[in-house]
Amino acid sequence: MEGLSWGEFFEFFHYAIAATLIAGAICPLVGAFLLVRRTGFYGIALPQFAAAGVACGFVAMPLLERVLGVDLGASEMASGEHSALNVHLAWAALFTFGGLTLLTLARQGGTETARIAAAFAIASAATVLFAHASPVGDIYVHELLRGEILAIGLHELDTLAAVLGLVAIAVVVLHRDLSLVSYDRDQARVLGLPVRRHELLLQFLTGATVATGVMTVGPVVLFGFLVIPPLAARALARSMVGFLGLSAGLGLASGVIGLALSKELDWPLGPAVVVASTAVWMASRAINALTRR
Repeated sequence: MEGLSWGEFFEFFHYAIAATLIAGAICPLVGAFLLVRRTGFYGIALPQFAAAGVACGFVAMPLLERVLGVDLGASEMASGEHSALNVHLAWAALFTFGGLTLLTLARQGGTETARIAAAFAIASAATVLFAHASPVGDIYVHELLRGEILAIGLHELDTLAAVLGLVAIAVVVLHRDLSLVSYDRDQARVLGLPVRRHELLLQFLTGATVATGVMTVGPVVLFGFLVIPPLAARALARSMVGFLGLSAGLGLASGVIGLALSKELDWPLGPAVVVASTAVWMASRAINALTRR
């Protein structure tokens, strides 16, 4: 891409640019709540569950068609049709919400870090095994799961914008209640908030973001936006509103810098975004250290 002018870059990759900026501004909002709830590592494990779900779909759909005698669209899963994305999203969502449920139910045993590490290992192994058993071949499945955001199309962008737009609206409208429930469940219950309902909403927002992100921008970009910008914002924020605003702003800045790195250095966009997010995180830590002196 280093041979392209900026005008040509925008012309050829405007869908990918828009998807990167949308994900950069909204995914960190979900990541911020994960960090406040001390479940930030969910941002690593859940995308792997979503990937396992997509790989499982390639194995399960033909079997379901034979058992039920109904055409469920298995033949279209290896195509670039819009219906294929919808099927992949359904399987990604199924495994993402399943992973969330398992992590929630397993809170009583072991440390949070150990549970998430075990879940990540299990989901990673399942992804490899499902891909190996897939009738389309493991190479195709792994290429699909790697995610190439520069190849994103209008349907993928519309899906991402619709889902993340609803997530952003929910966070803006309910951020006070969601923040209180995340910080102190007991106080929220004393104040009369429906704690369980808000926790379920947070899980739904997380699952929807992860399932959609994995199948559009890819696991690498999704992980970078879910985890790193909130870490950077935490070093600078002085309030929850500031934390959410900084998370979104730093995520957006990481997306812009990542796009510039990808264009100028001819890097893959996903890793470029993660490098940019890491640089922003390091800069925020340096600023925090200087202002504390």
